[in-house]
Amino acid sequence: MAQHASLPGRDIHRIVTMAHRCEEADGIAPFNEQTTLSLSRHPDKHRRHFLVPLNETVIAYAGVEKVGDVAEAELAVDPAHRGKGVGHRLLNAVLDWIEADITELRVWSHGDLPVSSRFAAAHGFSRDRVLYQFSRDLDGFAWPSSWPEGIGRNWPIGEGPAATLPEGVRLRPFRVGSDEAEWLRVNAAAFASHPEQGRWTAADLAAREEETWFDPDGLLVAEDETGMLGFHWTKVEEGVGEVYVLGVDPRAQGMGLGRTLTLAGLAHLAAHGIRQVDLYADESNAKAVKLYRSQGFAIVRTDVQWVKRLR
Repeated sequence: MAQHASLPGRDIHRIVTMAHRCEEADGIAPFNEQTTLSLSRHPDKHRRHFLVPLNETVIAYAGVEKVGDVAEAELAVDPAHRGKGVGHRLLNAVLDWIEADITELRVWSHGDLPVSSRFAAAHGFSRDRVLYQFSRDLDGFAWPSSWPEGIGRNWPIGEGPAATLPEGVRLRPFRVGSDEAEWLRVNAAAFASHPEQGRWTAADLAAREEETWFDPDGLLVAEDETGMLGFHWTKVEEGVGEVYVLGVDPRAQGMGLGRTLTLAGLAHLAAHGIRQVDLYADESNAKAVKLYRSQGFAIVRTDVQWVKRLR
């Protein structure tokens, strides 16, 4: 078992290769975006990488990060080496590292796979959080009959209620190099109770800006004379669009910005030829789940976060 604060390129390649084997076998990638990006991050005393090497390959990996008195992790074992105690040894190594100052360990299972449920139950984890992936085709979407002045170049028009903005509010694209601080402020306020999104740092934002899919025109910002009020960050990869992050500052709640920002982001994607759009919402967020269902989105995947109480 190897434990690292940071990883050389050789090991990153081996981990990614192993993750691809898992995806081929399970039909879903084992790691989320945050874990994948952390593979190449600089050393951090709160983060560790655990590898199980075999000859010139990696047959299991766990990425772990401490956040206060909680640890969050993602684990994966090569399909050819499951059922042989590899996952058990990997988990024990993680627990040995965190046991001194951590009260609980949270682990994501992508796709809610039976093999993951069995492993979690056997090691004392309980089902704690459910994340839905929604998807729909934009053909036949009920577009608004009009858009606010100054936005909506080539955006689709339909027979739905007009998209409106409060007086003094406008939409514009994100400006790289000047909007970062305001975006982080609104994101933190909008997701103050969210266990992951609300704690994004400048480094997290910068890492996304360096991704090949990043397009500032696809990050729509709502603002008034006092500053940013909300945003809809869209993402496109392999021809599929995503409602990546949608946030509204608490001071702007009740102004109808959420609806207009949602429609604007979808229209931006449609205007660029995107037909399929995905988004994510927590099962516990009944309001959002109801909204997305009403807009024709259907659940296509379920992720589960498992929790093990340590004391």
